[in-house]
Amino acid sequence: MQTLLKIFHTIILTALSITFLMYVGLFLFEGQSQQGRQPQSYRPARWYRPPATDCTESIGVNTCSSLPNYFLRYDGSNQRYKDSVINFVHVPKCGGTTTRECLTMIAARARKKEPALLHEKLRFEIELSPSSVNSQPHDIFMGPDTFGICEHVKSRDCSYFTSLREPYDRLVSLFFECKQQNNPPGVGTDGCVHSSIVDWALRVRHSLFFYQLHRIVSCQSDRVESCLFVTPISTFTAANNVTYVNHVADHMEDIFALIGLQDEYKMTLKLMNRTYGMEIFDVCKGLWLNRGIYPGSPRVDDNTEIEEMKKQLMDSAELREIVYPDIILYEKAKQIFYEQVRVYKQFE
Repeated sequence: MQTLLKIFHTIILTALSITFLMYVGLFLFEGQSQQGRQPQSYRPARWYRPPATDCTESIGVNTCSSLPNYFLRYDGSNQRYKDSVINFVHVPKCGGTTTRECLTMIAARARKKEPALLHEKLRFEIELSPSSVNSQPHDIFMGPDTFGICEHVKSRDCSYFTSLREPYDRLVSLFFECKQQNNPPGVGTDGCVHSSIVDWALRVRHSLFFYQLHRIVSCQSDRVESCLFVTPISTFTAANNVTYVNHVADHMEDIFALIGLQDEYKMTLKLMNRTYGMEIFDVCKGLWLNRGIYPGSPRVDDNTEIEEMKKQLMDSAELREIVYPDIILYEKAKQIFYEQVRVYKQFE
C-alpha cells in the first residue's frame, strides 16, 4: 500500500513540474516574440472602443445603419469609410459652404460620382421610395437634410460627418446673414429686418442642431407635393429632458464617422482626409467661402459687437433654455474632436 502511495505521489509531482516548466517556457517565448514584433497598425488603447454589438435607436435612427466614428473605433483601415455613401450633414454657418465646395472639387479626383445637394424634393422622393437611394447615381450627399438617409441605404456602407460651431457664435453669424439677405418677417430665416437678435433667435429654434437632427419627413400621400419637413411635438419636450439630451450626446460617436469644428477647420480637413482616404486637405486647405463682412450688415469681424450680441442672447432665460441642448451637443462634439485629433497625431 505504501509503495502505491509513493508511486502516486511521484506521478503528481512529476505532472506539476512539467506543467510549471511549460508555463515558464510559454512566458519566455511570448516575451521574446513581443520584443521582436512590429505592430501591423496603430490601435489607440486609451480611446479604442469596440463597435457596439447591439443596435439601438438614438436620435430617431438605428446606430448600426451608419459607420461609427473612425478614430474612436479605429480598426486599422479606412476602406469601408472610403467606399461608403458619404453624407455631409450641413449645419448652417459652420463652414458648410466651404465643405460642400471642397467635396465637389475632390469627387472627380477620388473617382467618385458628382456629389448631390440633397434638396427637399430629392429627400422627399427617397422617403416615398426608400429603395431608390440604393440606385441613386451618387456617392456623396450634402445638405442640411441628409441626416436619416443611411436608414435607407442597404447596398453598401453609409456614413455621416458634420462640422459644428459654438451655438451663440453661430446664431450671431446666422443673424448677420439674415440681415444681409434683407429678410422681412415670415421670409427666409424667419425675418430679421426689424427684429432684435433675441426676438429673432426665439423664432428660429428649428435652425439649431438638436432640432435639425430630429426633423422628419411627413407625407400625406404618395406624391412629393404632399411632403414637408416637420419637427415632432415630442422633440420640444425632449429638448427639456436633461437625460435625453445627454443620451443624444453620448451616441454622437456611434452615429457620426467624423465630427469637425468650424474654428478648427484646417484640422477638420486633415481628419476628413484620414477618414475618407481622399486628398481633401491638399485640395481644399486654401478654401474659405461665405466668410467675412456681409454688405449692409454690422461688421462680422468686430469682436466687440459680436460679444455684445452674444451677451444679449445669453441674458435671455427663455433663449438659454432653447439653446441648452445645442450647448450640450457642442461640448460633447469638442470632446470628440480633440480625442480624434489625439488619435490622428499617432498616425503622423
